Amino acid sequence: MFTLGSELLDAPLVRERLQERLEPLLNQESARISMAVYATDGTSLFDWHAQRVMPSASLIKTPMLLCLLEQVAQGKLSLDTVYPLPEGDRTPGTGILSQLPGVPSLSLRELALLMIILSDNVATNALIDLLGMDNINAWSAQAGLQHTDLQRHMMDMKAREAGKDNWTTAQDACSTLLYLLHSPALPENLRQQGLDMLADQRERGHFAAILPSIAQLAHKTGSLPGLRHDAGILTMGERSVVLTVMADGFTDGRTSTSLYGGQGAGVLSRLALETARALQY
Repeated sequence: MFTLGSELLDAPLVRERLQERLEPLLNQESARISMAVYATDGTSLFDWHAQRVMPSASLIKTPMLLCLLEQVAQGKLSLDTVYPLPEGDRTPGTGILSQLPGVPSLSLRELALLMIILSDNVATNALIDLLGMDNINAWSAQAGLQHTDLQRHMMDMKAREAGKDNWTTAQDACSTLLYLLHSPALPENLRQQGLDMLADQRERGHFAAILPSIAQLAHKTGSLPGLRHDAGILTMGERSVVLTVMADGFTDGRTSTSLYGGQGAGVLSRLALETARALQY
């Protein structure tokens, strides 16, 4: 079970330590990077182009999860409801369901879990169809996400070529996680389920790669060729922060051609490590 630290941060001290540790790393990078760090009470601790609008990749899946959980809280849906999956060819990319055509249906809880921990695109598209793109965007608007917009299904290259994409900012990604922590619209059991799904994230090559063993992390990654994102809640002992890094424009061979690893992932892991170190005082 993921837990938050109970200690109130010394915000001026942490802000100073983050600036000292993060700005030299960010200044030396040629990639386009946005970053935000917040205390869990919503106090801004670090801002580096945090309102820059960028393709969201799979970070868009966290607002989708919260939209689903709120509809469950309102009694409109049940996580135990079984939902049919498409037959025949399934959405490629991240996840496992595209390779399991014999799985005809899953519960909404299972779809949400796969969407978060494996970033499964088949599960994600099923939830987009169930919730409705307009409803997901309406949820983002009412949650105060100013630049988050779902415009297409996962891996819909035709839509992307037509100029449609999914968008967010580092600030919005942090706001999504702060909403999960504090919104009265979510009862405690659903809030904890959301946190535990994020804590079970299986992509460990970004923020999680080189964190100290005492670190706890509940997060969602996002990857496209040339792009690496991560947004999560980091706990070090009794201190917790919410952080997001969104970065694109990487040109090394692995980052620019694949969804995993490369220099882009290394940049995110170093920024997360320095954030963790800033909390150790």
